[in-house]
Amino acid sequence: MIPVRRLLLVAAIATAPCVAAAERSKVLLDTDIGTDIDDAWALGFVVRHDDFDVLGVTVTDGDTAARARLALKLLRVAGRDDVPVAVGRAIPVPAERAFESRQLEWAEDFTARRPIAKPAADFVVDVVRKHPGAVTLIAVGPLQNVADALRREPRLPQLVRRLVLMSGCIEGWPGKPGPIPEWNVVQAIADAQLVYGAGFPLTIVPLDATMLVQLREDERERVRERRTPLTSALESLYRLWLKSPASRMTLHDQLAVAEAASPGAYFDEIRTLAIRVDDAGVTRVDPAGKPVRVCLGPKRDLLLDDYLRTLGRVRTARP
Repeated sequence: MIPVRRLLLVAAIATAPCVAAAERSKVLLDTDIGTDIDDAWALGFVVRHDDFDVLGVTVTDGDTAARARLALKLLRVAGRDDVPVAVGRAIPVPAERAFESRQLEWAEDFTARRPIAKPAADFVVDVVRKHPGAVTLIAVGPLQNVADALRREPRLPQLVRRLVLMSGCIEGWPGKPGPIPEWNVVQAIADAQLVYGAGFPLTIVPLDATMLVQLREDERERVRERRTPLTSALESLYRLWLKSPASRMTLHDQLAVAEAASPGAYFDEIRTLAIRVDDAGVTRVDPAGKPVRVCLGPKRDLLLDDYLRTLGRVRTARP
């Protein structure tokens, strides 16, 4: 006769993978993939992270239909056709931003998958209503989709678990002191003002931190050497993005993904500051602003080691 204690132990071991899967963080990624290279490499980070249950990807800013094709193709390469992609409202692209097209060309003829019919903002609202208090929304582009979702559902700040942004600039970085208008904010100032003022459980990873983390050539070589379908695709997009042999990727968006995965683990300093967005798109510390958790002092080597190891993982089936 098998002792009851042993039977209980066997049962616990047998069910452990299902428990672990249930405990993975539910995430949505909102991205302007196709502009800077870090968006594509951040999407790779999200879909390869063991602790994420990826509920979807939404695309924002500019030619959102073209951005969606890029996201869909990269997800197909990564073996993640299970991740839905929703398209945000299109924004006219000024002529000076034509540099975006090179990455977008990589997927211009991709038709094997299509985005879902539901607009990005509606999709965000539906997902967080289905999983109240459980979804971490990671937004690494201009905030049109998040703002539109908030307009549709004013309770959004209470429905999400966290909102993590790559956004803003608080004090600057060596050689660039003082707050400056940051890209994701200044491309949609009114939307950023709405989001920052809504009372979300909000964390930002600003330029103060991200500008300190660039990919070295030996680290890029680590990714190239893996030769998985995903890492090969990321290398192809990197080559399309390069403006000169000296160009180096700054890991803006990857730091926001890392913070969403392990809050506080990759930063030496976390401050809670009252922040508002002014009419010039500057994220200012102001007593009239809402409290925001601000990540500073990135632990570069720890982040890069974990990040590159995650990118190199081979896709495995999930329960």
